[in-house]
Amino acid sequence: MKENQINAVIAIATVIGAIIMVFALSFAIGKWSIGTSGTKISIKFPNASGITANSEVKFAGAHAGHVKAVELIPRKDQAVDPGTGLFNCVEVVIQLDPDIEVGNDVTATIKQDGFGISAKYVLLMPGPNHDSPALADGSVIQGQMPFDLGDLIQPAGEALTKAEGLINQLQPVLARLDDASKRLGPLMDHGDRFLQDGDSLLADLGSTDSREHINEMLANLSYATENLKVVSSNAKALTATLADKPWRVFWGGSTVKPPPEDQVLKSTQVIPLKQDVDVTAAPAATATPAPPAKKKTPTP
Repeated sequence: MKENQINAVIAIATVIGAIIMVFALSFAIGKWSIGTSGTKISIKFPNASGITANSEVKFAGAHAGHVKAVELIPRKDQAVDPGTGLFNCVEVVIQLDPDIEVGNDVTATIKQDGFGISAKYVLLMPGPNHDSPALADGSVIQGQMPFDLGDLIQPAGEALTKAEGLINQLQPVLARLDDASKRLGPLMDHGDRFLQDGDSLLADLGSTDSREHINEMLANLSYATENLKVVSSNAKALTATLADKPWRVFWGGSTVKPPPEDQVLKSTQVIPLKQDVDVTAAPAATATPAPPAKKKTPTP
């Protein structure tokens, strides 16, 4: 009998504890509240994915209330969101804590901390005017559509598909480049040998013997150039004489005089020729014509 009473007491205590835990949990998640409730605000969204009843409401990043309800707006009552051009299909009713007051220039959006399975929440951000009037209970405001990472998944998938096709098209080109790189190996070896030979040649040219040999070649070239200048000047005078009156070479007369040798060697410009030399050449011997033979008169 006593044992039955103890079991009954334990059962009753368990039920009472469960009821207390339910009440405590309800208060914790905001399903129920005791005393005066805070301001209720209706926020219209074209899309409120991830927001459900009891979702958290934050003001400037701090806890400020919870979502009371998420309701669909009848099609005939849907208005256009001026920010996105989409029709507002969902109305999110939030309830702020009793000590929370927001201005009528507040903005509302939907956020998610991090990625993965973290819960979404309604974020209220204060407006620029700190002295704006408080938002009245039952007010309706327009929510701002947040940037959703999921919106990038489909375009990113399409981009990856196109990139894969491009890679497949580039495979023949890559194969040709690989073959070309293999063929470039011997060419690079020859180029390296050429550079080594060039370095050896430069090293030889930098030696004392090579410099002396080069200086000697340059000196000889200078002498040859000077002689060529004198020969060219004399040839020019002779050519001018022959072009004017070629018989002067044989019969005498004034000829074109070449400039002096020292003047030719020092000159850097063309020196004009002078016709001031008389060449007296002995006239060529001419054969004296023989007198005409007398004709013999025939004897009668």
